Amino acid sequence: AVLLWLAAEIASRSCQTMLYADKQALETDLKVSLLAIRERELNLYTSCFRNIGTMSGVFAGFAYEGCCLASYFFPPDSSTTMRSTYLFVTTIAMDLNVAALFAATVCAALGPGLALRGPDGSMERAVEGLALEYRITFVTFCLGVFSFYVSASLYVIIMMNWLMMVLLLVLMLFSLHFTVSACKRIYKKFRLPAHMAVGGNFNVDGSIGRAVGTQM
Repeated sequence: AVLLWLAAEIASRSCQTMLYADKQALETDLKVSLLAIRERELNLYTSCFRNIGTMSGVFAGFAYEGCCLASYFFPPDSSTTMRSTYLFVTTIAMDLNVAALFAATVCAALGPGLALRGPDGSMERAVEGLALEYRITFVTFCLGVFSFYVSASLYVIIMMNWLMMVLLLVLMLFSLHFTVSACKRIYKKFRLPAHMAVGGNFNVDGSIGRAVGTQM
Protein backbone atom coordinates (compact mmCIF):
# COMPACT_ATOMS: atom_id res chain seq x y z
CA ALA A 1 0.00 0.00 0.00
CA VAL A 2 2.86 2.36 0.83
CA LEU A 3 4.51 1.62 -2.48
CA LEU A 4 1.28 2.28 -4.32
CA TRP A 5 0.84 5.57 -2.45
CA LEU A 6 4.42 6.61 -3.26
CA ALA A 7 3.93 5.72 -6.90
CA ALA A 8 0.69 7.72 -7.06
CA GLU A 9 2.34 10.70 -5.35
CA ILE A 10 5.28 10.66 -7.73
CA ALA A 11 2.97 10.40 -10.72
CA SER A 12 0.86 13.29 -9.41
CA ARG A 13 3.89 15.53 -8.91
CA SER A 14 5.27 14.57 -12.30
CA CYS A 15 1.94 15.45 -13.89
CA GLN A 16 1.88 18.81 -12.11
CA THR A 17 5.42 19.51 -13.27
CA MET A 18 4.53 18.70 -16.85
CA LEU A 19 1.43 20.88 -16.71
CA TYR A 20 3.46 23.78 -15.31
CA ALA A 21 6.07 23.31 -18.03
CA ASP A 22 3.38 23.24 -20.73
CA LYS A 23 1.84 26.39 -19.27
CA GLN A 24 5.20 28.19 -19.26
CA ALA A 25 5.86 27.10 -22.83
CA LEU A 26 2.43 28.36 -23.89
CA GLU A 27 3.01 31.73 -22.21
CA THR A 28 6.41 32.01 -23.85
CA ASP A 29 5.01 31.24 -27.31
CA LEU A 30 2.24 33.80 -26.77
CA LYS A 31 4.74 36.49 -25.78
CA VAL A 32 6.85 35.74 -28.84
CA SER A 33 3.81 35.98 -31.12
CA LEU A 34 2.73 39.28 -29.55
CA LEU A 35 6.24 40.68 -29.89
CA ALA A 36 6.28 39.71 -33.57
CA ILE A 37 3.05 41.63 -34.14
CA ARG A 38 4.30 44.70 -32.30
CA GLU A 39 7.58 44.49 -34.21
CA ARG A 40 5.68 45.12 -37.43
CA GLU A 41 4.30 48.34 -35.97
CA LEU A 42 7.77 49.28 -34.75
CA ASN A 43 9.24 48.79 -38.23
CA LEU A 44 6.39 50.79 -39.78
CA TYR A 45 6.95 53.84 -37.59
CA THR A 46 10.72 53.60 -37.93
CA SER A 47 10.43 53.59 -41.72
CA CYS A 48 8.07 56.58 -41.63
CA PHE A 49 10.48 58.52 -39.41
CA ARG A 50 13.35 57.84 -41.78
CA ASN A 51 11.35 59.05 -44.78
CA ILE A 52 10.33 62.25 -42.99
CA GLY A 53 13.90 62.80 -41.85
CA THR A 54 15.22 62.51 -45.40
CA MET A 55 12.74 64.98 -46.87
CA SER A 56 13.12 67.38 -43.93
CA GLY A 57 16.87 67.44 -44.52
CA VAL A 58 16.34 68.34 -48.18
CA PHE A 59 13.96 71.21 -47.40
CA ALA A 60 16.16 72.43 -44.54
CA GLY A 61 19.12 72.61 -46.94
CA PHE A 62 17.10 74.62 -49.45
CA ALA A 63 15.97 77.02 -46.74
CA TYR A 64 19.53 77.43 -45.44
CA GLU A 65 20.75 78.31 -48.92
CA GLY A 66 17.92 80.80 -49.20
CA CYS A 67 18.94 82.47 -45.95
CA CYS A 68 22.64 82.63 -46.79
CA LEU A 69 22.70 83.44 -50.50
CA ALA A 70 19.45 85.15 -51.42
CA SER A 71 20.34 88.38 -49.63
CA TYR A 72 23.28 88.90 -52.05
CA PHE A 73 20.90 88.97 -55.01
CA PHE A 74 18.33 91.39 -53.59
CA PRO A 75 17.92 94.55 -55.69
CA PRO A 76 19.29 97.65 -53.92
CA ASP A 77 15.95 99.42 -54.18
CA SER A 78 13.95 96.50 -52.72
CA SER A 79 11.88 97.05 -49.62
CA THR A 80 13.64 96.45 -46.33
CA THR A 81 10.41 95.17 -44.83
CA MET A 82 9.98 92.60 -47.58
CA ARG A 83 13.60 91.44 -47.26
CA SER A 84 13.25 91.11 -43.50
CA THR A 85 9.98 89.22 -43.89
CA TYR A 86 11.60 86.89 -46.40
CA LEU A 87 14.53 86.12 -44.11
CA PHE A 88 12.18 85.64 -41.16
CA VAL A 89 9.89 83.21 -42.99
CA THR A 90 12.82 81.35 -44.55
CA THR A 91 14.42 80.95 -41.13
CA ILE A 92 11.16 79.58 -39.76
CA ALA A 93 11.01 77.09 -42.66
CA MET A 94 14.57 75.99 -41.92
CA ASP A 95 13.92 75.69 -38.18
CA LEU A 96 10.76 73.65 -38.65
CA ASN A 97 12.42 71.23 -41.04
CA VAL A 98 15.48 70.90 -38.82
CA ALA A 99 13.19 70.22 -35.86
CA ALA A 100 11.37 67.52 -37.86
CA LEU A 101 14.71 66.08 -39.00
CA PHE A 102 16.09 65.97 -35.46
CA ALA A 103 12.92 64.45 -33.99
CA ALA A 104 12.72 61.82 -36.74
CA THR A 105 16.39 60.89 -36.34
CA VAL A 106 16.19 60.60 -32.56
CA CYS A 107 12.97 58.57 -32.65
CA ALA A 108 14.30 56.22 -35.35
CA ALA A 109 17.44 55.65 -33.26
CA LEU A 110 16.08 55.45 -29.71
CA GLY A 111 12.73 53.75 -30.33
CA PRO A 112 14.08 50.45 -31.70
CA GLY A 113 16.89 50.58 -29.16
CA LEU A 114 14.40 50.70 -26.30
CA ALA A 115 12.37 47.88 -27.81
CA LEU A 116 15.39 45.61 -28.28
CA ARG A 117 17.45 46.31 -25.15
CA GLY A 118 14.84 47.44 -22.63
CA PRO A 119 13.25 45.39 -19.86
CA ASP A 120 10.02 43.44 -20.18
CA GLY A 121 7.29 45.65 -21.66
CA SER A 122 9.72 47.93 -23.53
CA MET A 123 8.32 46.94 -26.93
CA GLU A 124 4.89 48.21 -25.92
CA ARG A 125 6.36 51.43 -24.56
CA ALA A 126 8.47 51.99 -27.69
CA VAL A 127 5.60 51.49 -30.14
CA GLU A 128 3.20 53.69 -28.19
CA GLY A 129 5.83 56.43 -27.88
CA LEU A 130 6.73 56.34 -31.57
CA ALA A 131 3.06 56.54 -32.55
CA LEU A 132 2.58 59.74 -30.54
CA GLU A 133 5.84 61.35 -31.66
CA TYR A 134 5.09 60.55 -35.30
CA ARG A 135 2.01 62.77 -35.29
CA ILE A 136 3.95 65.73 -33.88
CA THR A 137 6.83 65.23 -36.29
CA PHE A 138 4.51 64.95 -39.29
CA VAL A 139 2.69 68.18 -38.39
CA THR A 140 6.04 69.96 -37.93
CA PHE A 141 7.20 68.76 -41.34
CA CYS A 142 3.97 69.96 -43.01
CA LEU A 143 4.35 73.40 -41.43
CA GLY A 144 7.92 73.54 -42.69
CA VAL A 145 6.83 72.74 -46.24
CA PHE A 146 4.12 75.42 -46.10
CA SER A 147 6.66 77.97 -44.81
CA PHE A 148 8.91 77.02 -47.72
CA TYR A 149 6.11 77.90 -50.14
CA VAL A 150 5.61 81.27 -48.45
CA SER A 151 9.36 81.93 -48.56
CA ALA A 152 9.51 81.19 -52.28
CA SER A 153 6.57 83.51 -52.90
CA LEU A 154 8.26 86.36 -51.05
CA TYR A 155 11.45 85.79 -53.02
CA VAL A 156 9.52 86.10 -56.28
CA ILE A 157 7.86 89.32 -55.10
CA ILE A 158 11.22 90.86 -54.18
CA MET A 159 13.29 89.75 -57.17
CA MET A 160 10.99 89.75 -60.21
CA ASN A 161 9.28 92.46 -62.20
CA TRP A 162 5.52 92.75 -62.20
CA LEU A 163 4.88 90.47 -65.17
CA MET A 164 7.19 87.67 -64.03
CA MET A 165 5.99 88.09 -60.45
CA VAL A 166 2.35 87.56 -61.41
CA LEU A 167 3.14 84.58 -63.65
CA LEU A 168 5.32 82.86 -61.05
CA LEU A 169 2.89 83.54 -58.22
CA VAL A 170 0.05 82.06 -60.24
CA LEU A 171 2.22 79.04 -60.99
CA MET A 172 3.13 78.63 -57.32
CA LEU A 173 -0.47 78.99 -56.22
CA PHE A 174 -1.45 76.33 -58.72
CA SER A 175 1.33 74.09 -57.41
CA LEU A 176 0.24 74.67 -53.82
CA HIS A 177 -3.39 73.97 -54.73
CA PHE A 178 -2.39 70.78 -56.54
CA THR A 179 -0.30 69.65 -53.55
CA VAL A 180 -3.08 70.30 -51.04
CA SER A 181 -5.65 68.61 -53.29
CA ALA A 182 -3.39 65.58 -53.66
CA CYS A 183 -2.91 65.40 -49.89
CA LYS A 184 -6.67 65.58 -49.33
CA ARG A 185 -7.33 62.90 -51.93
CA ILE A 186 -4.71 60.58 -50.48
CA TYR A 187 -5.91 61.24 -46.93
CA LYS A 188 -9.52 60.40 -47.83
CA LYS A 189 -8.43 57.27 -49.68
CA PHE A 190 -6.29 55.86 -46.86
CA ARG A 191 -7.97 57.48 -43.87
CA LEU A 192 -8.50 55.14 -40.94
CA PRO A 193 -11.12 56.37 -38.43
CA ALA A 194 -9.96 56.44 -34.83
CA HIS A 195 -12.66 54.04 -33.64
CA MET A 196 -11.60 51.49 -36.28
CA ALA A 197 -7.86 51.66 -35.71
CA VAL A 198 -6.48 48.41 -34.27
CA GLY A 199 -3.23 48.12 -32.36
CA GLY A 200 -0.97 45.11 -32.00
CA ASN A 201 -1.55 44.81 -28.26
CA PHE A 202 -4.08 42.63 -26.47
CA ASN A 203 -6.09 43.49 -23.38
CA VAL A 204 -6.23 41.38 -20.25
CA ASP A 205 -9.66 40.01 -21.16
CA GLY A 206 -8.35 38.78 -24.50
CA SER A 207 -9.89 41.52 -26.65
CA ILE A 208 -7.89 43.25 -29.34
CA GLY A 209 -6.21 46.48 -28.28
CA ARG A 210 -6.90 49.81 -29.90
CA ALA A 211 -4.38 52.13 -31.46
CA VAL A 212 -2.79 55.01 -29.62
CA GLY A 213 -5.08 57.99 -29.13
CA THR A 214 -8.27 55.93 -29.27
CA GLN A 215 -8.03 54.49 -25.79
CA MET A 216 -10.11 56.18 -23.13
